[in-house]
Amino acid sequence: MDGLVAGDELRAVAAKKATTNDEKVVSASNGEALALKITAEEADGWAVSKRNKRSVRMARPKPADRQLEDDVWSLLYRMGFSSLNADRNFRLPIDERAPSRQIDIFAKDNETVFIVECTHARDAGSKSVKALIDKIGAIRESVIKIVHTHFGKDPRLKVKFAIATRNIDLRSADRQRAEDAKIAIITESDLDYFRKLTDILKSAARYQFLARYLEGEKVEGLRTQVPATKGKVGQTTFYNFLISPHDLLRLAYISHMAKSSNADLSTYQRMVKPTRLKSIGQYLDGGGTFPTNIVVNIKHEGLRFEITQSFGDTATGILTLPGQYGSAWVIDGQHRLYGYAYASRGEERDNSVVSVLAYENMAIRDEIQMFVDINTQQVKVSRNLVNEIVSSLDINHNDPRKRLEAMCARITLRLDTDKRSPIKDRILTVAQEKNNVRCLTLTSLADGIAENNLIGNVTKSGKEYVLQSGPLSELSSSPQLTLDKAADTLAAYLREFADGLPEHWALGDAKGGYLCTNLGIRALLTLFRKLIQFSERDGTRVVALEADDIVERIRPLIAPVIRYFRTADQADIARFRNRGSSLLSVSQNCLQLMAIIYEAIPSFDVKEVKEYLDSQDAEGTRRAKDMIDDINRILFDDVLSTLKLKYGEVREAWWLQGVPKPVRNDCDRNYNENNGEHERWRYLYLINYADIVLYGDNWDLFKDHYNFYGKGPKASLVRWINKINKARTVTHHAEKGPLSKEQVEFVERVYELVKRHIKDRVPVDPKERLLVELEAVSTAA
Repeated sequence: MDGLVAGDELRAVAAKKATTNDEKVVSASNGEALALKITAEEADGWAVSKRNKRSVRMARPKPADRQLEDDVWSLLYRMGFSSLNADRNFRLPIDERAPSRQIDIFAKDNETVFIVECTHARDAGSKSVKALIDKIGAIRESVIKIVHTHFGKDPRLKVKFAIATRNIDLRSADRQRAEDAKIAIITESDLDYFRKLTDILKSAARYQFLARYLEGEKVEGLRTQVPATKGKVGQTTFYNFLISPHDLLRLAYISHMAKSSNADLSTYQRMVKPTRLKSIGQYLDGGGTFPTNIVVNIKHEGLRFEITQSFGDTATGILTLPGQYGSAWVIDGQHRLYGYAYASRGEERDNSVVSVLAYENMAIRDEIQMFVDINTQQVKVSRNLVNEIVSSLDINHNDPRKRLEAMCARITLRLDTDKRSPIKDRILTVAQEKNNVRCLTLTSLADGIAENNLIGNVTKSGKEYVLQSGPLSELSSSPQLTLDKAADTLAAYLREFADGLPEHWALGDAKGGYLCTNLGIRALLTLFRKLIQFSERDGTRVVALEADDIVERIRPLIAPVIRYFRTADQADIARFRNRGSSLLSVSQNCLQLMAIIYEAIPSFDVKEVKEYLDSQDAEGTRRAKDMIDDINRILFDDVLSTLKLKYGEVREAWWLQGVPKPVRNDCDRNYNENNGEHERWRYLYLINYADIVLYGDNWDLFKDHYNFYGKGPKASLVRWINKINKARTVTHHAEKGPLSKEQVEFVERVYELVKRHIKDRVPVDPKERLLVELEAVSTAA
């Protein structure tokens, strides 16, 4: 074991292993001799990396075999293995009668020894590793004996052998041989995965690495005993105890995924944030502690608990935790626990403990639901993450509400992964960065499926909840078959738009795009429900049809919408996008799509479309624009003249004393941006007059002419200004569509009142309500 290094010596070796080049210095007594040496080295693959007067530093890429060894070695070092071989010449004396055997990588921590043999191929392809498997088999028992003799047997170190590969497609027979021989296979994608995981979890990634490659194997050094209290909730046993966070880290894991590295990494990136872990590490270094429980579920059959005293259904005693890596899933407290991996104080100097609530073999459905309940109530994670985890719940859950929620989330995720789906790879999950294409959210789409009752809705019958089938349900009501049918139908429906409008669809939420955005697809989902309802007028039950047949029935109705967007200009698209982000705007946009269909197909005579078209007033909107402009001029003249009369014009006293500072600041900013082209007050907006009229004692100056509502709080008496301003956002931005007839009537009525009571100075009767707006007007947008 003389070839092992630790501590400062280990750090020095790690610095060399981390590089991808070999380096050396070439020197000579004069320039001519140096040039000759450089030429000779360059012929051997070296290149100059730095020049000095009489010497140069030269570098060349490490040979592929040594680079693989160094990459594996560096990963194990970063993970926190405390003793590793100094170089590739490390050897073990296997047998007195035979020469010692070279070992590529030897890494040790307090519980395990990890021994890795490396192999690579220059060109990608299949290659047998049978010889390596046989070599390990020949030396296994001797190596284990040497390890236990050298390091002692208390506790007995777990020795694990592995083969690391690069550029090799392992043969299935070799994989089976390795599995039978309990030899781990570490692929290049595994190396990449664990490098990234180490960036997230620091040294705690070592336990996830060991959990992967020692799955199901007992590790004597992990066996830990703690005083505990035992109890029961329903049929589930739980324990309360205190434990070193470092001991708990060895047993803990977060991801529910199997051995798919990328999916696993994605889950870790969603569940723990390095910036938060870093701040928790600093808090712990400062002496901080956490008083609340870390909640885990221990996946192990037959936990040993020695009772010392019983109290009814509760007992105290000694709990022996399982000697297996990755045996406890963290339900709550991920950041608190993994923050210890970021603390600078080492395990050997850390005497802290954490409080743990540990459930025993809780069903996966229940532990995920507990995670959702805890984190939703504490508002610690985003709704999107909750939906991603909900999608892992059992779609056969006894509670129909949970069953429906899980199916909606899982259908959405299916649309993100199905190669036939036009929104494949376009749904933004928590781990990913948003861009114009990946701009859809799981929450928005899952909610859109649920609110339109496409796969059903939950009703209450007596004390029981019942899931009523929707048009995309499968006749048998099988959750899995319903999930399949709904996902296939929605993919086929959305594909009509994607194929018919490829350029528009590709834009996502970039300028000019609408349909493949959250609000666009929400409107399309609402439209889908309307089209299905219309298509059932002939007595057909859509629930009895296959996915392709459903889309075939409504394809003629979709065609006018596709034609419209194929020739739509920027203003047409903006009319949809600028209606806002509320559910009301989704409904309005759906009505607009239905109006497009009705114009092309008069038989699409849906009552709500007719009512929508009848309510629009394009000509009135043009008139309202002129009236609002005149209202703005009247208010500007009246407000300024009234303030000047009250406060005077010396040193602009009326401006400084009569106008709220935030309004003045906004005007000043616009004044400066326009290089003082106009006087500062020329940058007042219509909405500002309500703030000025209500400012300080100003109301006494304006109430006799601005109160159109009679009685009430003074702020409510000038709300007509805000409503006119909202109407202005429509009349002065054509892309937002026309006002309704009721909205035009409201503008006309306000215009009459402004001219009479403000422009012509006729006082209002404070007991009389001059203005009564309809609910539709109050939501003008």
